[in-house]
Amino acid sequence: MTKNEADSLAKALKRQFGGKTEYEQVDERGRYRFAITSKRFDAMPHLKRQDEIWEIVDKVLSRDATMDVSTILAYSPADLAALR
Repeated sequence: MTKNEADSLAKALKRQFGGKTEYEQVDERGRYRFAITSKRFDAMPHLKRQDEIWEIVDKVLSRDATMDVSTILAYSPADLAALR
């Protein structure tokens, strides 16, 4: 995945879920991991979160580029508060 593709995905995720979307490249081959924190996830089960996220991924990235997404973490603010 290119940096431009990662930027495009991050922007699409932010548009869809609001909140905060972060990402970083994890290796020299162009693999990226993403983390999203959104109030929309407050009452949403984890599997539903991932289903909605991957719908966006599939719309924004080519099939080849999706293989370069190593991880997408989806948190609600309450999830992060519970970790503290």
